[in-house]
Amino acid sequence: MWKKLRAQQGQWRRILAIAPTVGITLIVLRAIGLFQMLELSLFDRWFDWRPLEDPDRRIAIVGITESDLRQVGTWPIPDRLLAQLLNKIKAQNPAAIGLDIYRDLPVDPGYDELVEVFESTPNLIGIRKAVGDRNRQGVAPPPVLARLDRVAANDFPWDADGKIRRAFLYLDDENGNIIYSLAFRLAWIYLKERGIQPKMEGETRIVLGKTSFSPFSSNDGGYVGAEDSGYQVLLNFRGPSHTFDRVSLFEVLEERIPSDFFRDRIILIGSTAESLKDYLLIPYSSDFMGLPEAMAGVEVHANLTSQIIAGALEGRSQLKTWPELLEWLWILAWSAIGTTIICQWYYENDLAKISFPRTGSRIAIASTSLLAIGYLAFLSSWWIPIIPAFFSLLAATIVNTGYTLWDNLKISHKRIEDYAKTLEIKVEQRTFELREKNEQLQHTLEKLTAAQKQMIAQEKFAYLGSLAAGIAHEIRNPLNFVNNFARISVELTEEIIEELEPQLEYLEEESVEEINDIFEELKESIADISSHGQRIEKIIQGMLMHAQNDETGHRESTDINALLKESVELVYHSLKARDKSFEMTLETDYDNSIGELYVVPQYISRAFLNILTNACDAAYAKQKKIGDSFVPLVIVKTVNLEGGIEIHIRDNGVGISDEFIDKIFNPFFTTKPPGEGTGLGLSIAYDTIVAAHQGDIQVKSEVDSHTEFIIFLPKK
Repeated sequence: MWKKLRAQQGQWRRILAIAPTVGITLIVLRAIGLFQMLELSLFDRWFDWRPLEDPDRRIAIVGITESDLRQVGTWPIPDRLLAQLLNKIKAQNPAAIGLDIYRDLPVDPGYDELVEVFESTPNLIGIRKAVGDRNRQGVAPPPVLARLDRVAANDFPWDADGKIRRAFLYLDDENGNIIYSLAFRLAWIYLKERGIQPKMEGETRIVLGKTSFSPFSSNDGGYVGAEDSGYQVLLNFRGPSHTFDRVSLFEVLEERIPSDFFRDRIILIGSTAESLKDYLLIPYSSDFMGLPEAMAGVEVHANLTSQIIAGALEGRSQLKTWPELLEWLWILAWSAIGTTIICQWYYENDLAKISFPRTGSRIAIASTSLLAIGYLAFLSSWWIPIIPAFFSLLAATIVNTGYTLWDNLKISHKRIEDYAKTLEIKVEQRTFELREKNEQLQHTLEKLTAAQKQMIAQEKFAYLGSLAAGIAHEIRNPLNFVNNFARISVELTEEIIEELEPQLEYLEEESVEEINDIFEELKESIADISSHGQRIEKIIQGMLMHAQNDETGHRESTDINALLKESVELVYHSLKARDKSFEMTLETDYDNSIGELYVVPQYISRAFLNILTNACDAAYAKQKKIGDSFVPLVIVKTVNLEGGIEIHIRDNGVGISDEFIDKIFNPFFTTKPPGEGTGLGLSIAYDTIVAAHQGDIQVKSEVDSHTEFIIFLPKK
């Protein structure tokens, strides 16, 4: 009972320490902007997942398209064409007209006509770029509209990722004068006709009909330290591109639209041609599968205009955020959920039993619930912090789980230490006894292993010797017949040719050629039989050497340096006798401190001969490949070690590739061309040194550079 209470008290102390610590840490990380881009990305996803609203028919767009530009043939469009467009629109009595096209300079012809339209259209609002942005400097308004005070700003505040999520209701220009945004001016004109005027409530709150606006602050929502100059609000888009009714320039000029299309509507005129690059990235522009789809700037103005009008007339909610203190409490609450609801363990023998599948499923349920809460809140026009709350939940769960595992580890370690103390004395005594017995057994095992290897090698040599003798007896007799008959067949073939020569003059020339070809092929076939027979003879000799067991086969004290020197001279003179053109540079370095070793000299000598022959052949083969400019070299060196000796045999020949180096000691494996080796020499050397004398052979090689055999022979 008391153990259970102590465990629960410890658990609650851990929760009270972890939950606020993790929560405050996440709040600090959020305050330095670590989660800003993630929160903005999730904000964009809310728009994608939110059901689309009905189009706002109170607003229409006249877009200047790529087709219009091709028909006009120039940009900016001439003043006369713009004047004609405005007259066509004005004729249908629109509520307001927003000209989202810069007209700070005349674009002849038709400037006077455009000035006349400007002066005669009181509900027309032009634009200026008040403060500029990352892409362009400020742009002056049309002089006529500036004089008539019918100018608005078309500036937007940019986020760090280049998207537009906020908009100005008004801002200050470089001279400190207040300039209303284009959308706010157009909405004001529209609402004024319906008896609605903006009112100030307090110092910052703007009340407009059924809605109200509060200025954006630099840390609202997921923002951290954002620029909040002017009077900004969060943009509540109605939908992606092409949400509003849209017609083109020439559709209006050529009267291909209904006669009342513009009546009582707010008309926005601007560029929709991609080549003019008046496009902005918005929340709906996020696309993981392709390029983001931007929205024309004139349509962004339309969204803000609709947001203001729909709020004032219908009470459409503005996007709102929580006070900063409430957001902190929200993050702390999810940290507490992670350490309590998620991390619920049961205890057994004072150890917490953690079920990771159950914990993972609880995290999944809590995360899904958190996401659902955020989505439902957004549907109600609230933007609440989901990303830091999720990381607070996850981090608190991980920290609490890790702390619990660490606590379990400490308890288990303490129990092991207590148990170990009771066994320490017994273990020391038993260890001493086992160490003595182990040393005796190890010494005995080494002797038995060495004796076993030697017995196996000797039995192998004896058995293979008997087997090879039988093979030689059974194969050599028929092989001699094959070789003899091959030689006789060559002689008989030549005699037949001599007998036929006097008769050839009576045969046709074609028949004579055919007969000669047949005899030539016959002679070549017989020569191949003779060649392969000789190769079989070499293989039989190699097999006999591989398994030959000397009559004595007994170890005796032997001067290794002298034995190696004799082998070097024998190999050199043998190769020289076989090929008169053979030349080789031999370098020797014998360690005179080696003395004598107990070995079977006949076996060791044969192993040295095989390895030395292989080294000389490799170096000579490289000379044949490169030419006389290459000098074959074989280096022989002995080294005295504490427990044995090393013999190094190195050549500068063709080398051995990595794929073959593990196979060179296998019987009948050779890298030489067919007919030039039996593949038994290195196998004989390996069995002699490793099996019969308990030594070792290592090979180091690099293709076209060198090969080095390192032989180790133990002194005992």
